[in-house]
Amino acid sequence: MSTFMGLAWIDLVSSADSEAALVAFRAGTRSLPQRPRGFAPQVDAVAVELSHGRYRIESWSDGNYEQLADLVVQFAEGTGLVSHAFVALDHDEYGAEHIVIDACDGAVRRAYHYFAYPRDEDTGAYYTEGEPSSVSRILPGIEEPATGDDPGVLVDGPVARATIAARYGVPVAAVDQAAAADRFAHGEIGGVGDPCARWRDALGLAWPGESQAAIPG
Repeated sequence: MSTFMGLAWIDLVSSADSEAALVAFRAGTRSLPQRPRGFAPQVDAVAVELSHGRYRIESWSDGNYEQLADLVVQFAEGTGLVSHAFVALDHDEYGAEHIVIDACDGAVRRAYHYFAYPRDEDTGAYYTEGEPSSVSRILPGIEEPATGDDPGVLVDGPVARATIAARYGVPVAAVDQAAAADRFAHGEIGGVGDPCARWRDALGLAWPGESQAAIPG
């Protein structure tokens, strides 16, 4: 079964009107670069009220799913309504990636970015034919990752992890554990949302559309 899909959790600033933000987010699909006929972006989204009175947009897409990350960045840059966001893209057998986007201080940047490349079961070699989202080319990272042997680490570091922990209100240790688990995320390729499961648990992200506090829009 194909696992091409995009998922996004977009936390709004405290002053945002959830219904207006949801309308603006959905309308943004019309501004994305258009693909050949039959491949227009297909995005579903709901607004969710969080326990502290703020709102989150949960979104998912399996039609031209890779543009979901572009849509989130466009929404953040164009509206100023985004505090931070987590985006996961499943590329089926080509791998998976997840991106934490920080926009809390007005500058939209990647706070974390990892691409889970498939690996050879015998040698452990990485198959790097898959390409990261275009967001990796247009959106700067908070800091460069330390040099290592994992080509999937695109944005990471102590400042980045501390930023993520502060935005989501979780311990830095939880972020460290989620990042450490990425080294084994290639083993979860093939299950929708599985490669980013440790991140969803660490940041308290419910499966899109299944939150009890979802607000129809």
